[in-house]
Amino acid sequence: PLQVRGPGLGVVGVSKGAEVALAMATFLPQVVATVWINGTAFLHGNPLVYKDLRIPPIPYYTERVIFTEVGAMDNSSIFADPRDPAHSASAVPVGNKLFAELAMARMPPESCRLLSYPKAGHLIEPPGSPLCSISSIRGTPRPVVWGGEAQHHAKAQEHSWQEI
Repeated sequence: PLQVRGPGLGVVGVSKGAEVALAMATFLPQVVATVWINGTAFLHGNPLVYKDLRIPPIPYYTERVIFTEVGAMDNSSIFADPRDPAHSASAVPVGNKLFAELAMARMPPESCRLLSYPKAGHLIEPPGSPLCSISSIRGTPRPVVWGGEAQHHAKAQEHSWQEI
């Protein structure tokens, strides 16, 4: 398990927050460990501005949103392919395994580890959080469905907590 025993900080980020956590680990020397849960190695939707640095975002394709039979939003298709050369400037200079593999390919192998949970949904929550398959997030008109199968997702969360 990851343990941070000063002098330094550890950060945990989930989904969009994982983008922020990865950027913090990249640019802030006091951040020495990061738990990056289902984030991307690229900026999406909003630019990252830090000192003189500006990383442009990859736009969301909101026209690809699907509404489920219960009225929740499935936004799993709104992301462009980050391997497209047009998006290379959106990578942070270091929720989908591809994003993790792309980030890890730019890091020393001994400095990172990938945990993968087939059939789990996107929102693997930090330790002690309840299972959440649909929730509201700021900026969306309806709740968002996080995917996965409930039993597999619950097991993934419990296992990840031991690793975190």
